[in-house]
Order: sequence, then structure tokens, then C-alpha cells
Amino acid sequence: MKPARFLLPLSTFLLRVGVAFFIYVMYFHQVLDFNFEQLQFYLSSLFSIFGILLVIGVFAKRHTLTVLSALILFLLSLYEVFTFTGNWFTINFSANLFMALIALFFLCYGDRNR
Repeated sequence: MKPARFLLPLSTFLLRVGVAFFIYVMYFHQVLDFNFEQLQFYLSSLFSIFGILLVIGVFAKRHTLTVLSALILFLLSLYEVFTFTGNWFTINFSANLFMALIALFFLCYGDRNR
């Protein structure tokens, strides 16, 4: 059975929307707290900004916005993975790991589906 290549643009767009939804659920409430003294506020702000830019990158003519936002999201996710305290067999750890993998996908893949 052959892969459904015609669904590739839709699937990558839905993957971007999934990243934005994940960031909204995990980090956006910390941005709304406006606690400038905590590092998590700044990390959450960066996640939120570059998550939105990843979704907007699908409408740009070049790959630059997608690749740059994916690079920042990948680095932030790696930071979250490496500084994770607690049990590795939890939903939070696996969600951060999958976020890093999805950001790596967009970092390597860009917007080639156009």
C-alpha cells in the first residue's frame, strides 16, 4: 500500500496546530501570571511566541520563519527535557520529549510540502 502523499500538506498543518495547542495547554497560563522573577515565565513566553510563529510560518513564502521558530522550540524543549526533575515515565516528560521531536522535524523538514 502506498502512502497518501496528497494528505501531507494537511498533516503538517495539523501538526503545527497541535504544537500550538500543546503550548497553549502547557505554558500559556504561566505567561498570563506575569511573574517576571521566575525563569519559567520567560521560557513559557518564548514557547508561546515561537509556537505562534511556527503556525504563521506555513503562510510565509520562505522556510526561514518555520526553521527559526522550530530551532528555538527544539532548544527550549531540550532544555525542558534535560532539566526535568521527577520520574521519566510520566506524561509531562514524554510530552516534552515529543515536543522536541516535532520541533526537530520542522527544523529539518521546513516547508517542503508546498
